[in-house]
Amino acid sequence: MTYLAGRNIVKILKTENIGAKIIESEDEILYTKSLGIKADICVVASRHKSESGTPVLTTHSPGNFGRADFGGNDRELSMAPALYLREALIYLKDEKEKKGLPYEVCFEATHHGPTSFESPIMFVEVGGSEREWKDINACKAVAESISKLMRSEPEKMPVAIGFGGGHYCRKFSQIEEYAIGHICPKYNLHNLDASMIEQMISKTIPTPEIALVEKKGMGKEKQRVLKLLEKTELEVIRV
Repeated sequence: MTYLAGRNIVKILKTENIGAKIIESEDEILYTKSLGIKADICVVASRHKSESGTPVLTTHSPGNFGRADFGGNDRELSMAPALYLREALIYLKDEKEKKGLPYEVCFEATHHGPTSFESPIMFVEVGGSEREWKDINACKAVAESISKLMRSEPEKMPVAIGFGGGHYCRKFSQIEEYAIGHICPKYNLHNLDASMIEQMISKTIPTPEIALVEKKGMGKEKQRVLKLLEKTELEVIRV
């Protein structure tokens, strides 16, 4: 049942001409080191599992701010395609409305592997329990969002990285004027140092110029992280 949502999404994608290569794997993608090919972008159709089981359609890039408990390498981030992440969120919101799905749509914070792919990578997911993974309309929403993503050129937009808030990035998901790459949530802020922030910058594509800080979602790490950000060339915007 682990791969049910991904398989359902891929079945639907195979019926459409998405202009991209579809790769199926029985291996757990989180632990994959390399696809062995160089692609403009890698989009992973997957399932999201949550303890609450809340119905959700999400998108995010992978990476580990600390220990690699679920694939990838310790303290390593993937390359996050910010413009495509923004487009995916827009398409998921459109599909949710079109299909009347009782699902939340949001970014997730950067988490899990893989972290060493040769190409920018992002996940587009159905969650958060087996019930949602079997929901063909939800899987269609993800498949159609991916199909649109592969067949369109994302809108150019100022690029940012995000700091603070919860795992489900509700505040950042409401922001339309910036394309957001890597997001470090409140529970991972203690792992940030100058080198990790530099990695958030260098591995967000295109290069970000803005740091979005959730002003009520930073906790005790707020002042320390703000001081680290002062040493970068990023414009800090509190949201």
